[in-house]
Amino acid sequence: MRLSVLLRRRRATRCLAALFLAAATAGGCGLPTDENAEAIDPDDLPETLRPGFTASTTTTVPAPLTESRLVYLLTNPQDIERTIVVEVERQVNRNATLGDVLDSLFGEATSTDESDAGYFNTLELFEILSATVIDGVATIDIVHLSPEGEDSAPSADELRFAAAQLVFTASAAEGVDGVRILLDGAEVSVPTSDADAEPGSVLRTSAYEQFQPDFAPATTTTTSPDEDEDEDDGDEGEDDGEDDG
Repeated sequence: MRLSVLLRRRRATRCLAALFLAAATAGGCGLPTDENAEAIDPDDLPETLRPGFTASTTTTVPAPLTESRLVYLLTNPQDIERTIVVEVERQVNRNATLGDVLDSLFGEATSTDESDAGYFNTLELFEILSATVIDGVATIDIVHLSPEGEDSAPSADELRFAAAQLVFTASAAEGVDGVRILLDGAEVSVPTSDADAEPGSVLRTSAYEQFQPDFAPATTTTTSPDEDEDEDDGDEGEDDGEDDG
């Protein structure tokens, strides 16, 4: 009898402890203990729980990995009847050096669109060895390749056309005022529009002015043979008059 009473007391104690724990947990979570529900003023709610709240999101746009740089190809338009440079764009790394920009021209033929437009690239016959810029002068070391891929001497036209492309392309880069061209590490006489530059000379776009699309050759006034004869006859008449006198 005493044992059953003791068991009932223990069960009652456990039930009371469970009720106290549930009440404490409900109070800690902020649950209302009132029997009747009450409306809460929206102004008393956190902003994220107020009616009409829309969470804002921030989209981060990654910086582009490449950018366009100007390089120069060549073309022979029928209305000009001479070889001129033409600027096109190449996509390179946005941190590209001058060497990286120039490298996009070497060993590469023109694209289909460029070829259809009549452009050609003499630098595909060469290989670039190095390109450095010191005090505004870009020194570019190149080597000419034979059809078999071996080092060979370029023709005068090949070297002049290649130099025009290099000078215009390098001069378009920031901080470059002139270009010195080496051929397989050696200073050579590079052909320009008018003559051959001295070995190691610093070249500028003015040395290749005839490659400019808007270049206008200087006009000279010549005297026809008939005008020369008339002038001679007049001189002879004056001489005769003086003799007769």
